[in-house]
Amino acid sequence: MTLERCNAGRGLTGFIRLGFCAALLFSASISAAEAPSASLRPLPRVTGEAPERAMAAIDSTAPKETLEATDATPFSTATAAGVSARIDGDIRPRPRDGLFHEQEVAADSRLEVTRMVTRIHFNADMRPTERPVHPLAGYSVIQASASAASRAETTYPKVRPAGFGKLFRNRAGGYSRKGAICGVNSIKGTVKASFGNPGSGCGISNPVRVTSIAGVKLSQPATIDCETAKALNNWVENGIKPAIGRKGGGVKELKVAAHYVCRNRNNRSGGRLSEHAKGHAVDISAIRLNNGTELTVAKDWRSRKWSKAMRQIHRAACGPFGTVLGPNADRYHQDHFHVDTARYRSGSYCR
Repeated sequence: MTLERCNAGRGLTGFIRLGFCAALLFSASISAAEAPSASLRPLPRVTGEAPERAMAAIDSTAPKETLEATDATPFSTATAAGVSARIDGDIRPRPRDGLFHEQEVAADSRLEVTRMVTRIHFNADMRPTERPVHPLAGYSVIQASASAASRAETTYPKVRPAGFGKLFRNRAGGYSRKGAICGVNSIKGTVKASFGNPGSGCGISNPVRVTSIAGVKLSQPATIDCETAKALNNWVENGIKPAIGRKGGGVKELKVAAHYVCRNRNNRSGGRLSEHAKGHAVDISAIRLNNGTELTVAKDWRSRKWSKAMRQIHRAACGPFGTVLGPNADRYHQDHFHVDTARYRSGSYCR
């Protein structure tokens, strides 16, 4: 079929086609001449007493002298069969003995050690050998020692000066237990014995003599009961201090106009007994700040600068106390805040 196509055609085209077919036939004849007479697949590894001689017999291209030395003939089926008889049944590669790669690592420094990379190697039983000994094996850790000179150069904080802790309170707003009364650390004073006729006349059961409240000093000690002392502490901490804030350096002192006194309300004869006579009331006429400024109820209740703060202080007393009276109540309270712990069914009375 191919020859017919090569012969087909005339002229220049037929001549070119004929030349191409001749080249194709020439290359095919060369490839057939060089083709091997047997498969070139790799044979299994040869084992035995003399593997070199067997492999020389297999190699048909070996020199004649080599073949005569090995007593073998050129490759043939019989030769292959004889070589196969001397090959182990298991043709899997045998493991290599010893390390694949080994590198020495200097261990002169205890601080910097280069990582030693060693490939896993196997012994004759196909089991991994033991891990190499670490270059730092046997070294002991030396504890760091510091002298007085080295400590002076460190960044450790120095010892706080005496009294430094008194400048701060803990984050919970706590106070020292020293001098505390009524079970509240922020109420300082002393405990006194009961006196008078509590419940039926003038007198206080289990009275206390309060000298400071929530870190704010009282201008004079106030003799009251613990319930009133706790209400006063609540008012100072949550009412007076927030209303003043940091103005003037904060609150330093409360001016106490009255506390326990055996008298009637508003000093009227024949009237009802005052809450002051029961240890339930305190009158505050002024608030002194840390910079020396004194805010008085009489002057600053209607002042342009402090009126808002004074009215905020008045409102904050409603709740902790049952009765709160100020300049808007009547003519008797134009110069002070009256607060007491009397309780009413209708709630706190605030004017």
